[in-house]
Amino acid sequence: MRGNVKCGHLIFFIVFTLTSYTADVCEGAEKFNAQFSVVCRLWGVPPKLAIAIAKQESGMNPWAVNVAGRGFMLKTQEEALRLANFAWEKNYSFDVGLMQINSFWLRKFNLNPALVLEPGNNIILGVWILSQEIKRHGLSWRAVASYHTPDPERGRRYAAGVIRQMSSIKVEP
Repeated sequence: MRGNVKCGHLIFFIVFTLTSYTADVCEGAEKFNAQFSVVCRLWGVPPKLAIAIAKQESGMNPWAVNVAGRGFMLKTQEEALRLANFAWEKNYSFDVGLMQINSFWLRKFNLNPALVLEPGNNIILGVWILSQEIKRHGLSWRAVASYHTPDPERGRRYAAGVIRQMSSIKVEP
């Protein structure tokens, strides 16, 4: 338990340290790519892979929310937050943001939906989660599959989707 608290504090520190930095550095149309680049360097994750996962997860929609397997591509942060808070209060499983961070992680680290819905924070936490799977499985498609699901067949289909997304990313950020 104590290890989780330390890790939670680390995530909290990193989120608040990097969010202001990435927000300043990353203005304009390429802001998400620049944020991915900064955060991926920190966690040792290939940016092209992390961006492909975000494309697979949310279509790069920062206001995407999935509640109990039903996806919503919302148009505003307010709409996304309202739905995420509803799911949080009902104790439903839900995913939020660019990287579709699952509510398991919010509860594990005592993070509220508003914090994780912020695009910079979402990227930081999503890339960190991916880095943990890479530590467990090596830089492999199994690590990518495990980012999404523990089920091997669903993971295989998911990894195939990420491969398709990677082929559409022309330049490494």
